[in-house]
Amino acid sequence: MIEQTFGDRLRLERERMGFNQTSMGEAGGVKRTTQHIYETDIRVPDLHYLMKLHEVGCDLHFLIFGKYQSRSTTSALPLTPLILSNIYRAVDEFCIDSKGNPLPLESRVRFFQLLCASMIAQGGQEADLGALRKELSQFVGT
Repeated sequence: MIEQTFGDRLRLERERMGFNQTSMGEAGGVKRTTQHIYETDIRVPDLHYLMKLHEVGCDLHFLIFGKYQSRSTTSALPLTPLILSNIYRAVDEFCIDSKGNPLPLESRVRFFQLLCASMIAQGGQEADLGALRKELSQFVGT
């Protein structure tokens, strides 16, 4: 089985949503050429782009982890203190600007919610910080 790249998943999600590259780029705040660059894995988008796509219905869990998030998933599934601690650490580590200052609270809360939803979708499995860093590092600072 050939594993899909981030660009492959981004194209599939764009097609699922019924967008062309121009409209998907506009939804994410970029031009069509940048959207094409993301879909061909030349560059990966930043968190700001991903959050804008999330606002228009893009399944970020699929983009990041390669699995569609179950629509029946509820937040009633408890996250252990270890998982929450690792999510908090990931937010502190990845939600900073180029000068090392924390991003605005709204951005950090959204990122926290995304990570919580992703962990819940994975069945609340214990997530170590190293695994979270590995998954997230491809989207930040590259």
